[in-house]
Formats: sequence, C-alpha cells, structure tokens
Amino acid sequence: MLVITEVSEALCDVIHQATPDHGSWMVLHSLSQADKAPLPDKKGVLALIAVEEHDHLRNRPLTTGAAGLVRAPLALKLHYLATFLGDHDEAQRRLARIVQAFHSTPILRRHMLEPPLADQVETLTIRLVGPTHDQRNQIWGALGRPGRLAVFYEVDVAPVPVLRQDGAGRVVEHRVEYVRAP
Repeated sequence: MLVITEVSEALCDVIHQATPDHGSWMVLHSLSQADKAPLPDKKGVLALIAVEEHDHLRNRPLTTGAAGLVRAPLALKLHYLATFLGDHDEAQRRLARIVQAFHSTPILRRHMLEPPLADQVETLTIRLVGPTHDQRNQIWGALGRPGRLAVFYEVDVAPVPVLRQDGAGRVVEHRVEYVRAP
C-alpha cells in the first residue's frame, strides 16, 4: 500500500541531499490555518495541496494478479507547494535551491527511494508547474494564509494497488461454431 507521506518525505530527502550546507531545513506541514501545528520559523515548508488520479494512466487494461485478472494499480498526481518562512531575500535563495535540486533530479528511481516506498513504486517524476495568479490566490486563500513566495510541483506516482483482489479468470479458449441453415 502506498503511503503518500512517504512520497513527501522522499521529496524532502532530495532537497536535503542537494543542500547539505543548510542542514535539515525543509519540513512537511499542511500550511493550513486550520492545522493547529505552529508554522516553523526560518524553515522551508513542503505542503501537499492536492491529490488526483493521473489523467494519462486512467483506464489501463486489467493486469495479472494472484487472483487472476485485476484492475491496474491507480496512478496519482500529487500537487505540492514549497515555500520558505523567513526573510524574503533568504526565501528567494532557498527556493532557488529547491528548483535546482528538483531540476537536477527530476526522476527518482526505485534505487533512490527508501523502503517500503521503493518496494511499491518504480519512479517518482517531479515537474515544476506555474499556476496562474488567480490559482495561486485561490490556493493561499484555501489555506487561510496571505500569499508568500512559493514554487509549485506536480509529482507522478504509480502504482497504488487495488485493495480488493477479486480477480476474473483468463479466457482459455474462444470458439465460434457456424451451423448451416436448412
């Protein structure tokens, strides 16, 4: 079973590995004002802001499982916001390092991931996205916070296995017989 938190932690690890001079400066936080956890000061924050099914991997054919043919695993697209809570000039420098880290490592392959995530996914693909001004305002408004300098990423994750494995059998023989009409 895929744990989305493990994907978020893997992304933080990429940033930490690319910026050893800053120590452990990225943390996971919802950034939502409804979340009672206080915002960290002088830290980078990675916030998962949306989860959706991956458009291009929807309706894949059945796959072979232990129970026969089963639905293909679900592929997800995770949407993240990364920001730095502190001085604006320092925020620009830190966000530049995040962009550099993900640009240098846009695909995380299985050997780069920690178990159990490495046992469940082949790759994580990270893409910088640019929401419109209105979309950014809507995101910050939904979080209940004033807008801050931030970068936005989409991460493709596959697969999320089906919980129930009631499979269908395979077609062993297909036969059509014609009978001549009298």
